[in-house]
Amino acid sequence: MNLPKTPENFLRPDLGRAIGDNDVRHRFTLAVLGESPNEWPRLLRDFKGSLLTDLQSERHFTLNTGFDVNGDLFPFSDRVGTSPRNFYKGKLCYDTDLRVQRLIPFTERLKGEASIEFFNIFNRVNVEDIDHVYGAPDFLWPVPKEFGDGISSPASPTFGQPKFVAPARQLQLSFRLNF
Repeated sequence: MNLPKTPENFLRPDLGRAIGDNDVRHRFTLAVLGESPNEWPRLLRDFKGSLLTDLQSERHFTLNTGFDVNGDLFPFSDRVGTSPRNFYKGKLCYDTDLRVQRLIPFTERLKGEASIEFFNIFNRVNVEDIDHVYGAPDFLWPVPKEFGDGISSPASPTFGQPKFVAPARQLQLSFRLNF
C-alpha cells in the first residue's frame, strides 16, 4: 500500500493509475447454521451450530524505495525503478470459524447457554500487510512479482516479509444465564 495516498509525480498523476490498495477481486463467504430437533433424545436436544468460511483473493501493494529518489522532498511515494503502482501481489486469505452452543434449562424461567467457538480453526497464516519497502532506487536482481516468490532485496533485509498477520487459532468458551 502506498501510505500517503499521493501520486509519485504531481505533474503526471495519470501515471499512478492502477487497481486500488484495497481491491479484492474475488470473495466467497459461506455460512452454515444448524439446530438439533426437539424430538431427539434429551442429551442431543437444544444444540445449535454454525460454520463460517471466508475465501478472499490477494491484495496488491506498491513497491516503494523508502527514500527520496526524485528530489521532491517527499520520500513516501517514490516507487522502485519504473514499476507501476500496486503490481506486487499479496497472498490469498481464507478463514474458517466454528461455533457450537447448547441451551440448558434449569427451571421454566432460568436457562443457561454454554458455547464454544473456534476462530481460524485450521490455523492458517493470513498475511494482511507486507513490508513493501525495497530500499533501492531500482531492482538489483529479478523483479519481485508476488509475496513468497523468494526474491529479496539486498538493500532491505525485511523486504517481502509479513508486517501484519490475522490472529492465529483462538478458542473461546462462554456461559450465559437468562432469567
